[in-house]
Amino acid sequence: MNSVVKFIGGFEKWNELNDDCRMAVVKFLEYEDRCKLGICSKRDYYTVKSTSLGVHSISIKNDQHIGFDYVSVTVVLDDDFNSVNRFGLIFSQLGENTQVRWYEDHLKLHQGDNPWPERFSDSYKERLKNRIMVLKSCNYEEEAVKFAEKWMKKCNFELKYIGVEMKNYPIDKSQIKSLPKCKTINFGADDVETFRWWIQKLPNQMKDVQLVRLPNQKVFTIPSDLLNAPQIMQTADINFWCRADFSDEQFLNLSANNFSFHCVNITDKGITDYIKKWANGNGVPYFESAMLWTTENRNFEEMTRGLEYREWDGDFENEEPNFCSLFRRCYDPGRCAQIYSKVDPYESITLSVASDLVLIHKTGHKMEDNGWTYTKYCIRC
Repeated sequence: MNSVVKFIGGFEKWNELNDDCRMAVVKFLEYEDRCKLGICSKRDYYTVKSTSLGVHSISIKNDQHIGFDYVSVTVVLDDDFNSVNRFGLIFSQLGENTQVRWYEDHLKLHQGDNPWPERFSDSYKERLKNRIMVLKSCNYEEEAVKFAEKWMKKCNFELKYIGVEMKNYPIDKSQIKSLPKCKTINFGADDVETFRWWIQKLPNQMKDVQLVRLPNQKVFTIPSDLLNAPQIMQTADINFWCRADFSDEQFLNLSANNFSFHCVNITDKGITDYIKKWANGNGVPYFESAMLWTTENRNFEEMTRGLEYREWDGDFENEEPNFCSLFRRCYDPGRCAQIYSKVDPYESITLSVASDLVLIHKTGHKMEDNGWTYTKYCIRC
């Protein structure tokens, strides 16, 4: 901020700046300073109002505490995990009305492992109660969404991350047309069409997409046509906590280098072809891990047909006991083999086939030290 003040010649020249310059300066202000500036003059008010606010992320989540259900909304203004520029509210139903509390106040009074509540003075507890707001004749879920989308609107819906784990999101009343700058999402829903609605709002190039079937909801499968969306096929990291109907062709054309889902129609041959692509140097750049959850019996011999590999049971596990022990502790794998690259034999992946999971993990990494080339086996280097 000091460099900005120096550049504009100090705030004593603030009123001499044109509107575009004033708005450019406001973008650098902390939220509290923006609010203070906005009440200085009528012109300052319109400058602040006309300048989009930087909002990094918003989370909306159904939750439950003893005695009541609620929706929590958390707004984070910058990308610092430990930032103080964040706040959260809790929305709950109170008869025909909606009760709104600060999330921080709620934790102080109701968190089970918090040793403080009994130490609070009556006057302090009264101040916390006075911070509770009641909205008349409205539904708490709809009010929570209105509040969250109001903050999305403040940044022109250009937030980088959004997390929604909520039943019955009121999409028919939503103001969201698109989320053009969003790169990371975590959506929890109880039906496919809600996933479809959210994915259509996203830009084609995503960094991380996570889709979650909400607890205690009916099992459903994400269909192949939805999975074919570029927001999924072109994303670097995908994690689906639900069934996904990827075909072999879609699986082979995924851009993700790290992914996990419950597969429905991917065959043993499809898995073989995916591994062969990697072994021949045509796989996804910087591949890390593929976790294919399954209820089908898998054929290890079919998956390794035509590949150069070493099974772990035997010399390999004796040569790399620490790595194999760590891998087993992390993943509880089944039958394991080390599969080598045909392009560079110092590079390899681990294939693990268990009753409920096929795991493909990049574990063999080429290393060089003073002219000596060797392989380091680890889960991540």
